[in-house]
Amino acid sequence: MFLVLVTYTTKINAPIEKIWNMLRSFDKVERYMPIVSSTSVIGSGQGSKRFCDLNLGAQIYKIRERLDLLDDLNHSLTISVEDGPIQMRGMTFSVILSKYEEQKTDVTIMTNVENSLAATFAKNIFAMMGTGLKKLYE
Repeated sequence: MFLVLVTYTTKINAPIEKIWNMLRSFDKVERYMPIVSSTSVIGSGQGSKRFCDLNLGAQIYKIRERLDLLDDLNHSLTISVEDGPIQMRGMTFSVILSKYEEQKTDVTIMTNVENSLAATFAKNIFAMMGTGLKKLYE
């Protein structure tokens, strides 16, 4: 099977620790993702589960995600979508933060998908997440 790598990177004028603390909590996604109306988390750290209410146009979906990897040293995490809209189901994506200047952070989000339709969907979701984080911290 041929996979397409989807990568999105944005620069945010905020300290890496501030952004990392929000992302690593695995909670409050609605603060930076406008299509998420609520979030709840069971557990903490690696292995915890997140449940989100997602609004895609007229459709409302429940999404269940698992935090597969949480690396505080490298400011990275990996999340698997266990259940949700067909476009997202089974998707695993990683978020990596890196400091590029004092008080400035690169946010990179990436995944592998099976086709160009899924790639477009992932790019749009990642761009929405990046834009939301920028609005939250700048």
